[in-house]
Amino acid sequence: METKSFLQYTGTKTVCAMPMGAAEAKRHGANITDEVVNKNLGNNGYLVEYPDGYRSWSPAKQFEAAYRISETDLDRLHIELVELKKRILKITDALYSEPQLHYAQRPLLDAQARAMRSYAEVLLERIKLEVQANNLDQQLVSFLSCVPKIADHVADCKVAEGGEQ
Repeated sequence: METKSFLQYTGTKTVCAMPMGAAEAKRHGANITDEVVNKNLGNNGYLVEYPDGYRSWSPAKQFEAAYRISETDLDRLHIELVELKKRILKITDALYSEPQLHYAQRPLLDAQARAMRSYAEVLLERIKLEVQANNLDQQLVSFLSCVPKIADHVADCKVAEGGEQ
């Protein structure tokens, strides 16, 4: 018999959701069994509606690990910046911790890292402009506290490249 192995897949999707328990979600059309409702009595979760109209329910922990609110441009910029920060950290780690990296790959990886840091700076400027345009100074303070290291990381990388501080 042939053995099969799992392959890794990555996906993204946009859904609409609202917080509610499983029983209430079922009353609002979630396609879940009574068993799921009974197992999750008193548990927080979300009624989830997919683009095709299909409705289901997801426990809060799993939903919040997979999704970020993306109602506004500022929300979407935040998501993009957080994901970019993760990628910058991975590529920087690869540059400095992988001695077996092929000699031809290192300068390309370095160029990619510099481009990503420049992109992070552009996102930060767009966020500042978006906040100013909406007169949301308090929201900017709150937002930037959620990603406290990205601006410092970008500045540190510029110094490491021999640029301005």
